Amino acid sequence: NRWHPAKGYQVAIELAKKMPDVQFVMAGLHPNSTWSADHTASARDAVERAKGVENMTFSYLPKLPPEKHHEMKRSLYRRAKALLYPVQFQEPFGLAQIEALACGTPEIGLRFGSVPEIVQHGKTGFVCDTIEDLEKAVRGIEGIKSEDCRADAVARFDRRVMGRAYLREYKAVMDGETWGL
Repeated sequence: NRWHPAKGYQVAIELAKKMPDVQFVMAGLHPNSTWSADHTASARDAVERAKGVENMTFSYLPKLPPEKHHEMKRSLYRRAKALLYPVQFQEPFGLAQIEALACGTPEIGLRFGSVPEIVQHGKTGFVCDTIEDLEKAVRGIEGIKSEDCRADAVARFDRRVMGRAYLREYKAVMDGETWGL
C-alpha cells in the first residue's frame, strides 16, 4: 500500500530474481497517484529495480474510492499463495499482515517489528532471518493451511476480541492496576 524502502520491496525483487519459477505480484498505489513525493519516488524505484524480472508483476490499487481499494486488496490476498512481508524496520503493527490472515493467506516475513508476534511460525506462515530463509519458506508455503490462517485472525484480531482486550486494558489502567508494560 505504502511505497517505501523500509517496506522491503527491494528484498522482494531480489527474491524474485532468485526464484524465476515462482510468480511474484507487488501491489500498491500507482506511482502517479501515491500520497506523497517520497512514496512516488519509491514506487518508481521499485518499478525500475524490477525491470527485466519476468516473474515480477505490479498490480496497482486505486487510491479512491476506499471501498474499491480495499476490495481489490482483499481479492489479491485471497488469490495469493502467501503474503511476502520483508519489512526492513521495527514496524509496530502491520495491518496488511492481519488483512492477509483474515483472508486465509499465510505470511512469509522477516523477523522485524510485529512479524514474530503475528505470524505463528510453521502454522500461519514463516518468520525468516535471511533471503535464503525467505526462499525456503516460499518453497514450503503449501504446508500452511488457509483455514488455520483465517481461524487465527478471527481468534486474535476480530473486532470483538480486540475491543474486549482494549476494554480490559483501559479498566486495569483506570483501576490503578497497571500503566504501560
